Amino acid sequence: MQSAQPLNLNPDATHRAAIPLIDLTPYYAPQRDPQAMQALIRQVDQALCEIGFLCVTGHRVGLPCIEDAQQTGLAFFDSPEEIKNAARAVRHKTRGWTPMGDHALSYSMTGQGERPPADLFERYRLGPFGFADDAYHRARSDGAYAPNVWPTQLPAFERDLSAYYRAMSLLSRDLLRVFALALGLDEFWFDTMIDREMSSLCLNHYPALTAPPMPGQLRAGAHTDYGTVTIVAPTQAPGGLQVRTRDRGWTDVHVTPGTFVVNIGDMMAQWTNDRWVSTLHRVANPPTDFGPASRRLSLVYFHQPNPDAEVRCIPTCVSEERPVAYAPVTAGDYIAHKINLHFQSYRAA
Repeated sequence: MQSAQPLNLNPDATHRAAIPLIDLTPYYAPQRDPQAMQALIRQVDQALCEIGFLCVTGHRVGLPCIEDAQQTGLAFFDSPEEIKNAARAVRHKTRGWTPMGDHALSYSMTGQGERPPADLFERYRLGPFGFADDAYHRARSDGAYAPNVWPTQLPAFERDLSAYYRAMSLLSRDLLRVFALALGLDEFWFDTMIDREMSSLCLNHYPALTAPPMPGQLRAGAHTDYGTVTIVAPTQAPGGLQVRTRDRGWTDVHVTPGTFVVNIGDMMAQWTNDRWVSTLHRVANPPTDFGPASRRLSLVYFHQPNPDAEVRCIPTCVSEERPVAYAPVTAGDYIAHKINLHFQSYRAA
């Protein structure tokens, strides 16, 4: 199994890349080779058991789709304040733009004690669209299916980001099918629980630093993700993703264009009865001498199942040695609890 190469900004660093690089080509082959498929699902299972992260190639998302979304996203963040403010997020920040100073991801881990410095990024978030106008979706229009906020002065934004969202939805479905095989389940085990997904796409923009960060301030503080699968496509710049290793160090993750960084979140760890791990990660600050070249944007797709999908310990993840650790919960209640905990505790500090 190969490893994604780190962006080695410190030649004396003792922690090297620990994130496996996995080729999905065998899964998409017209005639699947049983041995290649067995190797693929072993690699996936091992990666998610050991660190909860993997980098994937061999998928079906074209590089132009990724680059169009990244360039259009950067154009939005370069827009005048009046354009960004017209798309400003309201109502728990679930849709639209939130400026610098509105996030402190490490605080979501406890919500206690002194509030850490704000993270050094701004964000645009969008959610599901194009779904049926029926009772199921209308009943959840204040949360999972809230309307998106679009910057109307930038027509390419809705076009390019909608296309990217759809591509991520399909890739998430395929990843979950591979995950099902890795868990000893039927390939389509998750399908009926994700056909009304409540996923969100975030554009995280990390501007070049114009002043030294405050003590303890990072581009994004250490945190775990909430849901099932996170898929990240970063631009190439220093000051990127770092993942916590088992020896409590941090390893840099750097991928070439077209390669995605994938990790599971807390919900998937609970679903697998902690067979798979949801791992701390953060976004580091760039060296101060990189100047404008340190500007970075990441497309971050947070996959979530249907709101009424039941997250119950998967049967193949329960044994005498690993008894059931969690009570069943719906995905909607699980995510709502996580989000409310974060926002309530963050505002109260």
